[in-house]
Amino acid sequence: MFDRLMKTVDIQTLVTRIVEYIPNIIGAILLILLFWILNKVIQKAAGSAMARTKISDEATSLLLRFIRYAVIVFGFLTVAGQLSINVGSLVAGVGIAGLALSFAAQDTVSNLISGVAIIIDRPFKEGDWIAVGDMHASVTQIRLRTTTLTTFDNETVVVPNKQLAQERVVNYTLTPRARVRMSVGIAYKEDIQKAREVILSTLEGDDRILSEPAPIVLVTGLGDSSVDLQLRFWTEDPNYKYALMFEYTEKCKNALDAANIEIPFPHLQLFLEQTKAVEALARKG
Repeated sequence: MFDRLMKTVDIQTLVTRIVEYIPNIIGAILLILLFWILNKVIQKAAGSAMARTKISDEATSLLLRFIRYAVIVFGFLTVAGQLSINVGSLVAGVGIAGLALSFAAQDTVSNLISGVAIIIDRPFKEGDWIAVGDMHASVTQIRLRTTTLTTFDNETVVVPNKQLAQERVVNYTLTPRARVRMSVGIAYKEDIQKAREVILSTLEGDDRILSEPAPIVLVTGLGDSSVDLQLRFWTEDPNYKYALMFEYTEKCKNALDAANIEIPFPHLQLFLEQTKAVEALARKG
């Protein structure tokens, strides 16, 4: 069998073609080495240039990654041409496959584009406290397709970047000062000014609360059974926002109790019509 194979193969022609192809292989190896060095040089130069322009670390990492991929693709096509591979057919095939893939992964592509927009625009960065809808969380990690958030209950939430790009996002870290609102109701018979003074007295000596703008107590509404008041004050650290709100809800309740100012609660009065059935039930009772 080996003898028949040797007869069908022209050894001299095969050796000649291999010898003729050796320069192509050597050239391909040299091109691979050249593109490897070129990638290192471009990465270093681009990184230094972006550091001087004070671009964020996330944007720098993203741009350097794109540069690396571009050099790899260009180098692959150049090496393929050196090895006499039909680059045109290869590119056409990759283009058709890429088109089919883009239709099948539209959400993924949208998330990637949104991730690029988030990294470049920087509406928030890692470590920031943000609110997305009803959820408050800190930004743990920003990736190309998703962003990882950690809620105040220490829950890890992975959100697609497309959703973050379309949602209304509040960044509390971006504007450090935060206003705290705490609501309380007093009875209609009580003096509003006295209640205001009692509530404001609970803030005295607390360094976490800013004196400017000054804390205020406003009448925000007249309820069915109470005059609705709201204490408003500012704090320098947004991380105190909810802790202060809960703390001063308790302090104001205790202070109003100590001042004998009534905090009403909803109650219901029932009036029974005097009917024979009711009278019969009353007699049985």
